[in-house]
Amino acid sequence: MTQHRNPLVSLVIGAVVLALANPASAQDSDIVVTGKGKAPAGAELVTRKVSVGDLDLATPEGEQEMEQRVDAAVKQICWSHPKPARWQVRQREACSKFAWDGARPQMNSLLERARGN
Repeated sequence: MTQHRNPLVSLVIGAVVLALANPASAQDSDIVVTGKGKAPAGAELVTRKVSVGDLDLATPEGEQEMEQRVDAAVKQICWSHPKPARWQVRQREACSKFAWDGARPQMNSLLERARGN
């Protein structure tokens, strides 16, 4: 009797193996920016990984570059029409607030670690 493996189980196992194989330092230097939008039930939120491992976050220049990278990711995720209707403006503002609320603690943690706090 042959045993058939569920493709979802294989995918999950593969993801776990990859996560364990990646060095923690690489994961620690990424900021995950997540947007909030209207999506069908069960759909995943839009996310972007912002890499800051190449920055010296102990300097004002490094901190400023991190802010700019996260800001660009938030704008990409929370994009709306160039001439948005009021509801689109509100939706973009809610998405941006949600994204920044999630990114800011990660950024602060990286800054504290870089400054030895």
